[in-house]
Amino acid sequence: MSSSFHQEAGCKLQTDWLLNNMPVVFLENKWLKIGILMGRGSDIFEFTFKKESLNLMLRLDKPIHNPREYISQRRDTLNQFEDYYYGGWQEILPNSQPFMYRGASLGQHGEVWLNAWQYAILKNTDSEISIKCWNRPLRVPLLIEKILTIKKGEPTLFIEEVLTNESAVDFSYMWGHHIAFGLPFLQNGSLITTNAQHFEAEPLMPKKRRFSPGKKFSWPLGLDLEGNLSDASQVPPANDFPYSELLYLSGFQKNAYYIISDAEKKVSFRLDWNEDDFPYIWYWQERYGIQDSPWWGKTYSIALEPWTNKWSATPEVDMVKHHWPVLKPFESKTTSLKASVF
Repeated sequence: MSSSFHQEAGCKLQTDWLLNNMPVVFLENKWLKIGILMGRGSDIFEFTFKKESLNLMLRLDKPIHNPREYISQRRDTLNQFEDYYYGGWQEILPNSQPFMYRGASLGQHGEVWLNAWQYAILKNTDSEISIKCWNRPLRVPLLIEKILTIKKGEPTLFIEEVLTNESAVDFSYMWGHHIAFGLPFLQNGSLITTNAQHFEAEPLMPKKRRFSPGKKFSWPLGLDLEGNLSDASQVPPANDFPYSELLYLSGFQKNAYYIISDAEKKVSFRLDWNEDDFPYIWYWQERYGIQDSPWWGKTYSIALEPWTNKWSATPEVDMVKHHWPVLKPFESKTTSLKASVF
């Protein structure tokens, strides 16, 4: 390790970057370099642990396209999220599965991931940097605001969020953080530690999967397709058997958390959040399992995503049956997350 790394470097902010003509903001301290794509979704496309020069976020073998310049053949498809998906960490609102909500046609994973966000610098000192960014979707009356903060000497990104219903009627919603990890971070497999108590497998996944669907298990042991106990906290190496999977982790304590580490435990990423706000983690695994669109047999991703609800093929029914969160007229909801590397 170079002697320069041992120096207590302060915080640094960069705002003069463009990525395919989309504004980018970088937050940096001794430990972290965090790239935020303000021109598209406020995505965190880079979360680099500087000690190992390792970006923990998933990056597929495709560019980060500007949707205003790189236009898909058909704009009326419902799966544009997958058209433009490259990895990283997306904010998802106000839905997951495409559906018609009270006259508003909503595509996959809602609107805010596709939109350019506005931002303002709140604090820019050697000891701390804070930026505020916000977005109003086109089709629904919501305002999403968040403050991103790093501090000198701390390997942590602090996130504070406010979601506001700007209409005069009740508004039901799904909210999620689509956080995906990939190679080379998890090349040799990974270990997941969490205070979740339960997990279950989504039934509507491909047959090439790992766990028996539709059954609730105590974390981390569940039955595989052959009826044998398998440990969901241990992810096999990337060159092991291919499969696709979606698990729902639940039953967290108030201070919910997970840690994902590489197999050798050289680097770990930890997320802390409030279970009352995001009671589920979607544990998505795409390990070269899907040979057709959109993954074409070449995608390796392990995602751990805080969500307000489980995925549903019939969201218009699930909204009522499973009581999606509701914002009253002009009501706001606040929450916070904390992402650390060690």
